[in-house]
Amino acid sequence: MKRILLIALLVSSAYLLMGSTWIRSADFTGICPWTYDGSRLELCNIIPAIGGGYLLQGYASYGWIGTPIYDTNVFWKLDENGDLIWRRTGGQSGAFDSIVSNGIDRYYCVQYFYNGSRLFVFDSEMNTLGYYVFPLVNGYSPHIFDMQYVDDGLICAGKVNGQAVVLKTDFQFNLIWQSDPFWAVGQARSVEPFGNGWVSLSSRVFTEINAVGDTLWTYYDTINNTGFYDCTVAADNSIYLLGLYKIWKVDIIEHTLDLVAANTPGFDSDLHGAINLLPNGNIVYTGGRPDTGPILHSYNPDGTLQWSRSYNTFGAIYFGTGSKNLLVMPDGSILFCMYHNDYVLIKTDSEGYVVANDDPITPAPVASIVCYPQPANSELMISVKSEQVGELGYSIFNIKGQRIYSGKIYGHSREQSFELPHEALELMSNGVYLISLDQANIRIATTKLVVIK
Repeated sequence: MKRILLIALLVSSAYLLMGSTWIRSADFTGICPWTYDGSRLELCNIIPAIGGGYLLQGYASYGWIGTPIYDTNVFWKLDENGDLIWRRTGGQSGAFDSIVSNGIDRYYCVQYFYNGSRLFVFDSEMNTLGYYVFPLVNGYSPHIFDMQYVDDGLICAGKVNGQAVVLKTDFQFNLIWQSDPFWAVGQARSVEPFGNGWVSLSSRVFTEINAVGDTLWTYYDTINNTGFYDCTVAADNSIYLLGLYKIWKVDIIEHTLDLVAANTPGFDSDLHGAINLLPNGNIVYTGGRPDTGPILHSYNPDGTLQWSRSYNTFGAIYFGTGSKNLLVMPDGSILFCMYHNDYVLIKTDSEGYVVANDDPITPAPVASIVCYPQPANSELMISVKSEQVGELGYSIFNIKGQRIYSGKIYGHSREQSFELPHEALELMSNGVYLISLDQANIRIATTKLVVIK
């Protein structure tokens, strides 16, 4: 098979190598062996490659006069600089939802077909070693979306008969255990190791499961229908959930959720946002549209926006469709893929920049908001600091993430203080609130506010 080089892209459109951070375009040229007049191309997953570098996976299907004629998954192995090592194809009848490896000589790829999920096993060069159909092995048909590798098998998250489940199989897809079902609109979207067991979530329910599949507890908000899209676990066992315009932290003692940030930038129209943790403990997630604003964002654990970044994606507007579409490396570099009019893999540094090694990095603007006295009673002072220019505002949210008050900040000093209007305090009963400093509808700083009257 003729090897097709990836086209090196610069954010400045110069198409030159950018050192340790870069933007690359995945080339689908020459995939289909026959004449076609229509195609569907997408990027799905990005994981560390066996032997070093990165493995990018996508999917291509082709048609002629409205009839499907060929489809395959596509794999690109890239080195640390984003240069192509090889391109391979394998696995037909649908895009892979998730990919994991043993780090030595095996890749495991899961795919959903009309009769249930299927497992493809490849060696380190993407030669097919095995192929297993879950319904034929186990007698029923789950739809698996996410997957984790363990020494003696695979931990999978998906759905069975419309209910979310977590299950464990061996490497030939033989079922070892399955959790109790939990309610889902869709499927279990994510599964992550936590302690000696696992945590998982569907679009409405978060759950903790022990090492043999027993459900320990679940969280379901029947009043506000709180929604989730992805989860991640920090080194200190803090659990963060990505919701629609919100980030939550799980209280594993009280079995509740604490709001970390509200009014966060949203996702693409297919809701493929993903969340992960940086080595410094800050949260990073993908969200938004590149044609309308920033798409990569970082918050600290207290909910203060650290940065939001925009990139020239050359027409790509959707994030990768697989469960492994946001990768954070030990050095803090961040990788994610996007597709539509182009097909790009972006690698940034730990601050979200794509720069040459010798380019100066402009420090992120400093912003803060402080409230005192705390707890507040009959009056509250607010002090703000911002090096960013433009009109500022502030918003107050209750613990459910509902905005209860907002106002403008008048003045042009970098540091200023003012008293919160009494009408705002009158709206707040005893409790914990989140107050944010905003600029152009983007949160640039937050702090918590306690009210006791």
